[in-house]
Amino acid sequence: MAAPAPKHLTIVVTSVNVKKIDQKAYGIKKQMCQVKITVGDKEVKTANLVGLDPQWEETFEFDIVDEKETKVFSTFYMDTEEDQKQIGDVQQFLLPVLIDGKPLYKGHVVPGGVVNMMFTAKGFGKADEPEDTDGLMDLMDGGMEMD
Repeated sequence: MAAPAPKHLTIVVTSVNVKKIDQKAYGIKKQMCQVKITVGDKEVKTANLVGLDPQWEETFEFDIVDEKETKVFSTFYMDTEEDQKQIGDVQQFLLPVLIDGKPLYKGHVVPGGVVNMMFTAKGFGKADEPEDTDGLMDLMDGGMEMD
């Protein structure tokens, strides 16, 4: 019997935009942003970049044993490494809803903005089903009736 195909998760943390955050309310002294991703017992962090809308485009790879049991979380931080504060809640993402082989946008909503990420499942998730374009084709062929 052949071994099951390896299961793999790729997360690309692309950017954040928190231009509407009330920095004084959160005690933020320096405009620096960082994201922590936790998949099972593995934890990774993006670089701590300056600004309210940094772009990371950082890719993280994870081996997945059981997508139904593996927990995935993201946490957003602001300020310098020494004074870093968690901004907003920890967000959990569900792996079984991903589509095998297809990048899927995931947003982590934080006060004053959102962290943008792309998740790609490899070897697990739902099968990619072709979109039903019949209705679209009817409209393009003049399938709309008018009185």
